[in-house]
Amino acid sequence: MYNIKALIFCCFVFFSTSFFSQEKHIDFKVDYESFLSKHDMLWDIVPDKWQTAPYTGNGNIGFLFYQAEESESNVISLYIGRHDYYDHREAKTKAEEMLWIKRSRLPLGYFNLKSKGKITGVNMRLDLWNAELTGVVTTSKGTYKIKGFTHSTKDVIFFETDTTDEKVEITWHAEDPIPPVYEVLKSGGGPKGGTWDKMRATTLEMPPQPTLSKKDGYNFCYQPLFDNRGETTTGWKILGSPSGKQQLIASVHHTYPEHNSLEIVTENLKTGEKLIKENRFVSSHQTWWHDYYPLSFLTINDAEKESFYWIQMYKLGAASRGNGPILDLMGPWYNRTFWPMVWGDLNVQLIYWTHLTANRMSIGESLPNNIDKYTENLEGNVPKHWKNSAAVAALLPQDLIAYNGGKVPDMLTWMLHDYWLHCKFDEDEIRMRDKLFPILKKTVNSYLNYIKDNPVDADDGKIHIKYSWSPEYKPGHGQDINFTLALIRWSCQTLIDIDKQHNLNDPLLKEWKHLLDNLVDFQIDENGLRIGKDIPFSNPHRHYSHLLAFYPLMVITPENEADKKLLRRSLDHWLDVTFNSGKKIKAMPVTGYTATGASSMYASLGDAEKAYYYLDFLIKHENISSTTMYSEGKINPVIESPLSFATSLHDMMLQSWGGKINVFPASPKLWEDVSFHNLRTQGAFLVSAKKVKGNTEFISIKSLKGNTCNVQVDFEKPKFYINGKYLDIKEEDGLYNIDLKKDESVIITSKSLKKTDLTIIELPKTKEEQNLFGFGEKTKRLPGHTYYSSN
Repeated sequence: MYNIKALIFCCFVFFSTSFFSQEKHIDFKVDYESFLSKHDMLWDIVPDKWQTAPYTGNGNIGFLFYQAEESESNVISLYIGRHDYYDHREAKTKAEEMLWIKRSRLPLGYFNLKSKGKITGVNMRLDLWNAELTGVVTTSKGTYKIKGFTHSTKDVIFFETDTTDEKVEITWHAEDPIPPVYEVLKSGGGPKGGTWDKMRATTLEMPPQPTLSKKDGYNFCYQPLFDNRGETTTGWKILGSPSGKQQLIASVHHTYPEHNSLEIVTENLKTGEKLIKENRFVSSHQTWWHDYYPLSFLTINDAEKESFYWIQMYKLGAASRGNGPILDLMGPWYNRTFWPMVWGDLNVQLIYWTHLTANRMSIGESLPNNIDKYTENLEGNVPKHWKNSAAVAALLPQDLIAYNGGKVPDMLTWMLHDYWLHCKFDEDEIRMRDKLFPILKKTVNSYLNYIKDNPVDADDGKIHIKYSWSPEYKPGHGQDINFTLALIRWSCQTLIDIDKQHNLNDPLLKEWKHLLDNLVDFQIDENGLRIGKDIPFSNPHRHYSHLLAFYPLMVITPENEADKKLLRRSLDHWLDVTFNSGKKIKAMPVTGYTATGASSMYASLGDAEKAYYYLDFLIKHENISSTTMYSEGKINPVIESPLSFATSLHDMMLQSWGGKINVFPASPKLWEDVSFHNLRTQGAFLVSAKKVKGNTEFISIKSLKGNTCNVQVDFEKPKFYINGKYLDIKEEDGLYNIDLKKDESVIITSKSLKKTDLTIIELPKTKEEQNLFGFGEKTKRLPGHTYYSSN
């Protein structure tokens, strides 16, 4: 009996000791449905253009819902978009590939909803949690309820109307697949000179008109492209009664070089109809979104910034999928734009930063996946005598066929930096070695070939770059352009690092080292980084191309005082000239990405207040619409600017570069209370942290792959706990080095673990602070409301 009692006692002691020494976990208490409802967008004014319209999508297809200014008063429309609907006209020469009216995004069409009465008002809500538009449209005769969404994983659009004293007829209207740019140029409009004049002189033969057909109860609109190079089929079915409840299901597919769009659309519609009959259509749509949002969390005591951030998370989920096309300037939401391709001199690069820290890795796979898919096309974008080389021009279609000629491959190099970041945040060394390394090697070969073809005689013994371009700066062409020098330095060092990591001993290793060691230094004057050798920075410039060595490449970092002063001087000078010089330039001098770039760079310098100022500046920019969309010239969508708002906010909360993690590196005084959960860093770490009344309560870091974590915190004498056990970790040069096993976490706090509040909850918002975006009375506080509204 004694032995049994002793055994029971020992088991109790062991259990108790084990239980109470267990790691205290983060107590994450967020009801996403309730939380996101406070950020749903609302409409009490009829949207009249894409900038003010509700939008849904699944990365491939989507719709906008608005009453165009030219529409009849009793008509409101669903404007349908297909992300990869591009022209594929054959180029007779390599030079013709840059006449991008032959390779651009194309308009698709729309469904008109025609009521008996004139539309007099709306009351609509875009439910972020369920990615669904609901509401009521009021007419002079009655009302009709609406419910619509784009299925998250099936290429099917669903839209329901339910009338009271009304009748709603739904009809399809195909648009001609003609680039709007071509129409403007042919009418004498648009910019003059260069490629614009060449496109103006080009005659595009028109494709056949679409053909309408019916089969098995489905309606189809088949649109072949010119010379049968590509085709698009739109299919739909309407169930129910226009005078009662009716449901539209629609699908769109574009194919090239295959000719099977009709079969795919038919299968999509059958799948959608089957799921509806089984009562699984809505739930299967919502499952994806309900898995997507909890991948990370962020809340701040700044309702406007928090709301804007979460709408970007919705927008990103609606615009991109890992197995889809490269996210261009519009995503699934087409508008008649002058910029109907992927823009590779800044826009696409900014787009593919947002998903990283947000820990939404899968939806950002589309850029590296398509680079892998079309590597052979990238190799065809250089002169034939450049063997084993690759490049791409500044603007490109989805298949990446865009001849760069014998120029430096800067645009592809910068895109490959995004690829590298994706691998770093995923800690995917295998993909880094087997996929990124070969194409980056070919890209650096293009630099080596360029230097060989364009030697520069110089007395300093340095390797000079004879002629390249600092994007969008005028005059931005010349020798030793800092934009190019930064990309060469980053790409050579990255190849060397990958080679060393994997013991590759590549035969070109000596050439990369030689280029890196002998490349001319960055061009610097009393104002900091210049544009290039003979070009000071002296004109307003929305782009920060000359600062690329700082952000995002981090070739020059603020880690030592001299470099930090150089970067600060360069950044201050860029913004002073751009905002305050009073010089007139044709291009818009201050854009959304001007502000977000400035915010991220100040955050990297640790200047929280300046970082906040420019983050706030974006929302105050008149080109930000009340739905958080953004355009330049009122008609040209530029999706990366609002998405880069989220990147800048991330950079204020959490940074990871140079092998270290910096938590709350630039959290402004205004944000006294802030929490985030499972934001991601390079090295595949998930970080959670909380501030209360301006003081950091805790930091938690989890290693997904098992790595040493080098962390920098914003408080003194931190205490470290793994599995509830205290660790004595010494500071080394401002960093704390923590070895973490796979899926192991460390909690860092200024208190004892028992006294640390490890809860993460949403910060409260008053009624006035909720639902700040959409199109209605609350949005009148935004400059963009007046800018875009005709009301």
